[in-house]
Amino acid sequence: MGCILFCLPGIYIALTGLGAGGGRPKAQETAALTNSILYGVYTIAGWCAGPVLNLLKPKWTIIIGGICYPLYVGSLWYYDRIGGREFPLTAGALLGIGAALLWTSSGFIQFAYPEEDQKGKYITLQWILCSAGSTVGALIAFGTTVKNTESAGVSNAVYIAWIMIMTVALVAAFFLIEDPINVVREGGQHIAMFQPPTLKNEVKGILSVMIDPKVVILLPAMFVAEMCLALTSSINVYYFNLRTRSLNNLLFQAVMIPSPLLLGWILDNKRIQSRKLRGAMGTAYVAVITIGATCGLLAWTLENNISRSNDSRAVDWKDSAFAPGVVLYLLFGVIYACFQIIVQWTLAALTNDPALCARYAGAFKGTVSLGMCVSFTVDSQGMSFRNQIIMQLALYASGVFCLFYVVLVYVRQTNYFVEGGVIVPTGAENALECGEEMDKKLKD
Repeated sequence: MGCILFCLPGIYIALTGLGAGGGRPKAQETAALTNSILYGVYTIAGWCAGPVLNLLKPKWTIIIGGICYPLYVGSLWYYDRIGGREFPLTAGALLGIGAALLWTSSGFIQFAYPEEDQKGKYITLQWILCSAGSTVGALIAFGTTVKNTESAGVSNAVYIAWIMIMTVALVAAFFLIEDPINVVREGGQHIAMFQPPTLKNEVKGILSVMIDPKVVILLPAMFVAEMCLALTSSINVYYFNLRTRSLNNLLFQAVMIPSPLLLGWILDNKRIQSRKLRGAMGTAYVAVITIGATCGLLAWTLENNISRSNDSRAVDWKDSAFAPGVVLYLLFGVIYACFQIIVQWTLAALTNDPALCARYAGAFKGTVSLGMCVSFTVDSQGMSFRNQIIMQLALYASGVFCLFYVVLVYVRQTNYFVEGGVIVPTGAENALECGEEMDKKLKD
């Protein structure tokens, strides 16, 4: 699943991080509007994707969702070369559905498959592989623009390479993704007991998640988890020239590979027995970086009078103005990765029920996409960078508070418990017994 994320959203994040969909600065408004539509559709599709996943299973959910990614890249390529908003806006709406299906499947695998002391590892590993894909996509763009000091877009070869990488993921999904009921742990035990899903139960499941107090309290944290991408990509395209935009994007993606490792180590650290303490420490780690970097970005923007009303400054990496901007940009790469990971770990710590994990994953991605829709909408409508940063600072503060509350009040000290008829094995010593019991129930 991590390798599929490498090829699909990994390339998408690299494309978005370049600003203007990889095109010329004048395409930024259309790119932002396309993303606004994408995440608006994604919001609704995300909340409904859990039941779709439970009915179709991961393989076909991933393949159907993945097809939309190369279509989206092709639409931005078309717009930058030929013009006409209809294609990218339509492709953005379709990708809203596709991304919801893909990311819900990803969340389901990282929530439901690991045992409780490995959930941070699974979430972090998927994210690192996704970030590695973003780094490769950014490296491709950087390699073709390293000598370009103008305000321009990437070449045809870059778009073609991105589409080819995305196509590989669809083939991999067909051959390598297995039905969850056939997934067996090393000791011979199944990951869980599965009940055949029905439409009635899935609709009831969506409604129950919507009124689940734990999920409701986490909504602000889920809402703001990815919002910095719209703001930082917009500043990137307005402040730097093309080759520096490409370098920044490459560094932004690369820093997301090592930065989650410390967080994952904290969340799964066996020396810290209390899950609440591990969750609180992880939240504190993310909170300090997030609030500090956002305040720093606000001060830097005001001090340098960075405004949409000014022409693009086309700052190059050789200029003295480059260093402060790129340091802040890299900090937001850390925030973009780690804030999502801590929210996902918190959700994963609330249940071991695979069906509920799928619904939680859909709720997370649906709410995240609503935040992205809002951020890209305000960006496309010309809200000042100062006001966007202040808005995000307030949202980050509320999100951090909600994370602390849920971790300290709702995260339990459990031991692979039996929950809602779902059997989660306690370890290797029970593997054979649990495996035989589940095989018997499945046959019955």
